Parts: sequence; structure tokens; C-alpha cells
Amino acid sequence: MSEFTSTREGFQRAMEWSLVGSAEDAKSYAASTTLPTFYHTMNGQRLDYDAYVKGIVEWRGKVSEYKPVVHEFLRDGDQLAARMTGTIKVSGTDTFFESFMFGKVDKKTGKMEWLVERSVWGPAGGAPEHGVN
Repeated sequence: MSEFTSTREGFQRAMEWSLVGSAEDAKSYAASTTLPTFYHTMNGQRLDYDAYVKGIVEWRGKVSEYKPVVHEFLRDGDQLAARMTGTIKVSGTDTFFESFMFGKVDKKTGKMEWLVERSVWGPAGGAPEHGVN
């Protein structure tokens, strides 16, 4: 079972690794945490595996600081749920976010089959401006 989907601590490590590191390392991150058939639905927009990896590469190019905190984590069989908040500095702008995630985990490998995420974000210290509707 993958260390990244079996405990809150492991999921925390996966979230920290997701947007920190080199663009070249994005493929390694995705291969370690997801199946090749993985898809991610973020605020209603579905990304297949290749688009997901491309998005990680793009975000890693914009992010200078990323401090996610996984507050709640539940793994029951092949189902996963988590709630995370944190701060992220994107192109020099400090941003706060909150995400709710629901996913399916491959029982054999422990890697994510799919992830549905609902997030809101906005300026640090202010009200969310994005993802609110």
C-alpha cells in the first residue's frame, strides 16, 4: 500500500511534495502517487493524467512557497477523504486556500485512481475570491 494514501502523515507528505520541486520531478511525483489512468477533477474541471502532470509542472514554475496542512483524513477501503488548508505564494502573491478532497485508491498499489477536489482561495488574510461559486 502506498505510504501517500494510507495515513494522514503520508497524505501530508504527498501534498507537500505536489507543488514543491523541479518541473522534471513532477512526473516522478505523479508516478509515485497516482495510476497512469488517474484523473483529477478540480472545481468541476476534469484533467486526465497528462494534463494533470502538465498542471503540476506549471504550478511548480509559479510557486515559491507552499505550506499545506492536512487537518482531516479518512481512508476506508478504497475510499479517501481529506480536508486541507494552507498558504501558497504564487508569482509573489501570498494566498490562502482550503480544499476538500474525495478519491478512490487502487487496493493493489495504494495509488490514487481519481481525485475530486473542491477548493476556495484568495489573498492571505482576506475572503476567498476564487472557487466560491
